[in-house]
Amino acid sequence: MTRETSGRERGDGAGVERRRDVVPVLDRVTAPPPPPLPALDALRALVADAAHRAAALLVPLGGESISDVDDGGGYGIDEVAADIARFVAQSGDDTHTGAAAAHLGISLGEMRRLATAHRHGGRAAVATCLAPRHADPEVLAAAEHAVQPLRPSPTAPVERHHNHLTDAPARVQLRYGPDNRWHPYVERYDTWHPAGPPNPDPAAAYRTARTALRGPGAQPKPPRRH
Repeated sequence: MTRETSGRERGDGAGVERRRDVVPVLDRVTAPPPPPLPALDALRALVADAAHRAAALLVPLGGESISDVDDGGGYGIDEVAADIARFVAQSGDDTHTGAAAAHLGISLGEMRRLATAHRHGGRAAVATCLAPRHADPEVLAAAEHAVQPLRPSPTAPVERHHNHLTDAPARVQLRYGPDNRWHPYVERYDTWHPAGPPNPDPAAAYRTARTALRGPGAQPKPPRRH
């Protein structure tokens, strides 16, 4: 909801091109909404979230943006958890993270990791973050072979567990998601954190994780030539 003011309304003359000064209506409101409406900051967040979801529906098919309106049921994910993760991810700050974590009965850190996962890869990333799932052993074996040249400690064992491929000495873990992509994770303070966008190529996902460990602004190393 916006308010529009034309040049004619401001007395600028009939020949002046129409201008639009667009101001969100809720930004003009300072009084608390009446019950049973939520608090004003929550109401603003809900309106912004609804606008984002509406805009996502207008993205052309084949676009590059992450779908926020897809069917999470196809990923075997709890719809409430997926939607809350999306909402917190869209908010851009920690304003509603505590309430979201309490609603799901998880820690603040877990809620932040779910929101980060959604920012990187949408609902498939949230499903991948929430729990391990079955993966074809041949898929894991092929991924381990693909990342072997990139490993800093190539003689150390790699752990395969469900859909997780873990290179503990390198502090890198790849998770094979329901979207058939590899989701990169890095270990920080004994916890695995989503480290970047998923990739169908396990080697590319591994490089993303290694880059994340080196810090902001680091560039992935080019693949080795054989």
